[in-house]
Amino acid sequence: MIHHKIFVLPKPLLVLLLLSNIFFAIWLKDVVGGYTGWSVVDLSNDLEVTLPTVLAVAQFALFALSIDMLMRSIVTSINRKLKVFQIPSITVTAMSIGVYAVVGLIGFILLYDHSLSHILAAAGALGLGVAYAGREWIADVTASIQIQTDHLASINDYLEVSGEKDLYRVAQIDHRMITIEDKFSYLIRIPARQFLTWQYINISKQPKKRGARRRCSFGSSTVNSSNRVLEMMNTVMRYLIAKDSRFYDSYDCQIQKIEAGVIEYVITYECDPSLGYTTSTDLVFRPLIHVLNAAAISFNSDIEILRPRAEKSDIKQKLLDIYRYSILKVLSEEQIVELSGSIRSVQFEHGDQIIKIGEQAQSMYFISEGHLEVGIPGKDGKDLIVASLWPGDCVGEMSLLTGEPRSANVYAKSNGLLLEISRDNLAPFFKQSPKLIEQISKVLSDRRVENEKALQDEGSREIVETQMKALIKRIALFFFGAQ
Repeated sequence: MIHHKIFVLPKPLLVLLLLSNIFFAIWLKDVVGGYTGWSVVDLSNDLEVTLPTVLAVAQFALFALSIDMLMRSIVTSINRKLKVFQIPSITVTAMSIGVYAVVGLIGFILLYDHSLSHILAAAGALGLGVAYAGREWIADVTASIQIQTDHLASINDYLEVSGEKDLYRVAQIDHRMITIEDKFSYLIRIPARQFLTWQYINISKQPKKRGARRRCSFGSSTVNSSNRVLEMMNTVMRYLIAKDSRFYDSYDCQIQKIEAGVIEYVITYECDPSLGYTTSTDLVFRPLIHVLNAAAISFNSDIEILRPRAEKSDIKQKLLDIYRYSILKVLSEEQIVELSGSIRSVQFEHGDQIIKIGEQAQSMYFISEGHLEVGIPGKDGKDLIVASLWPGDCVGEMSLLTGEPRSANVYAKSNGLLLEISRDNLAPFFKQSPKLIEQISKVLSDRRVENEKALQDEGSREIVETQMKALIKRIALFFFGAQ
């Protein structure tokens, strides 16, 4: 990354500049009688400002400018090829200063002193004095050159500093100072030499894509099933990685310690460095709470884990926790409680096929625990995975409402629990309130149009209304035989 734009002449102008040295030397031959100014000028005998003197100094200035621009052009070409590890502008600036200093020194020797030993002695003494007076400034500049040349940090890199939870972003690097940005977007300027003393990990310069390392933990009584809790934690992380690209496929769920009858669980994960510690923790805990609620697991003083075979009261609580995210949200809470008394729970294991395409079925499932995948047959005969389903999601609702054959295969990607709702379970509610059919049809139509990204079109409302009317007829025909 180039920290500052390196000034360089366009190639046509650079070629013209280099050729101008030849033209100037030829012209100098006609004016003063020599191709080089130092061959006809000796300032040690005469310090009078004359045309040959001015032209000789101008020739050295032209030499220095030409060498500097040529060097900058070469560096820019190298940076363009390297793309990642580039020569920083501060190094180019130092090289330019060196070019002008060397050419100036050569010019002084050739035009005036004629004694290399004298000029080196004088320059050495002067250099020592300047170095002592500006030692801190020189130390910062040298450190900045080292940081950029060794690619220790670049603008927009994220740094994990030892002892700090949140990361710092490198906002700017100049010739002496490093400017970093904290989680509150405050800018902090520190000397480059101080930066070199830090203990940090540059997340952005890892050999493979890595994220900021985060940890979140919670406690549970030892009387609860630790295997079940760990399974829920893994489900949450798989969900986050599938749904949010800012979470990377690198995590670990484990028991950290057992103390005073309490098990402490910890999730270690990696996420995009731009996510702050508090933000990423919130993003983890939100689906964690949702998954635990979907499984009727609560965050009370202890986490209560349900036994493999759920009782009716447990099914009621499970359904109350998740129905608001489904087509059943049109039902009241009292109706959900009544419905829960007639539905059943279905255990499944990893690898089970929950739904088979083409089957005639009249039921839908809510995922209370676990992870499912939806697949449709591809051209090669193998299933193409088109969706992942998580706790709280439902599957098979169209078959439930219309009696149509299953349109996809659904497989279990983990152990889990489903809540099965059949046509017979819902029929009494439709008879009591036919308006529910219209409301459910609208929910399904809205969802279908949204999935097709048609809500941005002007005719989207018409599409929803058309689909809704068609669904109302199909549902009514299936449940009541009415047209």
